[in-house]
Amino acid sequence: MFNDDLHTVSLEQLMHMQSWQAKYRLITQWGLLIQPKPALRIEQNLVRGCETSAWMNYQRDAEGRYRFAFDSDSRVIKGLAALLLSMINNKTAAELSTLDFEHVLRDAGLETHMTPSRNNGFRSIVLRINELIAAANE
Repeated sequence: MFNDDLHTVSLEQLMHMQSWQAKYRLITQWGLLIQPKPALRIEQNLVRGCETSAWMNYQRDAEGRYRFAFDSDSRVIKGLAALLLSMINNKTAAELSTLDFEHVLRDAGLETHMTPSRNNGFRSIVLRINELIAAANE
């Protein structure tokens, strides 16, 4: 379930794209990196607040590092999730607590170009990440 190869995804690459069309194309290409995960598509993994259906869960290894899995029917949402997952996978709870996800939208210039529903989807994914980490640390 946790086998997506996201090593080619980077915020810096996205930030260096000159046009919104180039950024959008890159995001949709990243969406192809998220493989379908039928086993993930259950109610308890549903990302609430996302206009399109999306699912997320995690595993935590013996060293306390998290690996997240994501699936959606939307290639754009999967591309945005790929960006987030590339930033959070293999990190500990302490490392994750220092990340500022809101800056991703601003710094990459996505906030002004994405539709409100995609901005909400991005924020819903961030909220789900925080919920999963909080539940794991209870």
